[in-house]
Amino acid sequence: MNILAFGAHPDDVEEMCFGTLMKYRAQGDTIFIALSTSGNIGSNCHASREEIAAIREKEQLQAAAPLEAKVKFLRFDDEELRDTPETRNAFLNAIRWANPDVILTHSPADTSTDHAATSKLITEVLLVVGAKLVPTAEPPMNKMPALFFWDIPGGFKFEPQVYVDITPMMEQKLAAIACHQSQMAWMEGFLKDEYLDSMRAQSRFRGYQCGCHYAEGFIAFQALGFVADYRLLPR
Repeated sequence: MNILAFGAHPDDVEEMCFGTLMKYRAQGDTIFIALSTSGNIGSNCHASREEIAAIREKEQLQAAAPLEAKVKFLRFDDEELRDTPETRNAFLNAIRWANPDVILTHSPADTSTDHAATSKLITEVLLVVGAKLVPTAEPPMNKMPALFFWDIPGGFKFEPQVYVDITPMMEQKLAAIACHQSQMAWMEGFLKDEYLDSMRAQSRFRGYQCGCHYAEGFIAFQALGFVADYRLLPR
């Protein structure tokens, strides 16, 4: 299968579904990662948006290397993602680029504006991935991907419907998150805690809920005639 993890910023994929992606990769699936924004305000230590954007792209490629993932950067500005014809076309093209069987992305209930906008844009274009009369650089798909929403940072207002046991992958997940060195001091300033400890704690909490040590939680996107099959998530 082709698996597309579609995040708003570099580091979102590693934080919320890296363990699941490792399981997909272990079973022979092909991993694609798309990032809607450059995360180009995510630092108080760099002189310009261009500088931090370039740094974060390098960090993302390093983090994705263990997955042998193909990565696409849409490069919209951080905290300015909106639903426009331009963004819809870019999102639709990115989905067609990956030709996914499964898409993993943010919950629409996420309080981050970029996270919620990314989720909304994906659901808005999903039903036209196969439409020939909605052209993009990539050709229309001939299948409808399943869509799952991953957890919200901190777990607020998110009740997983299904869990993926990532216990064997937890240290690899933390190593991937640690590739985003530009975000360590930045995030710890908000969290008032060690960044990696907070990521471990969320996975531990989801594991506690479902009876394993570490887990990632998901909710399926549902629409009339379109309900994701939970069996498409890795065991």
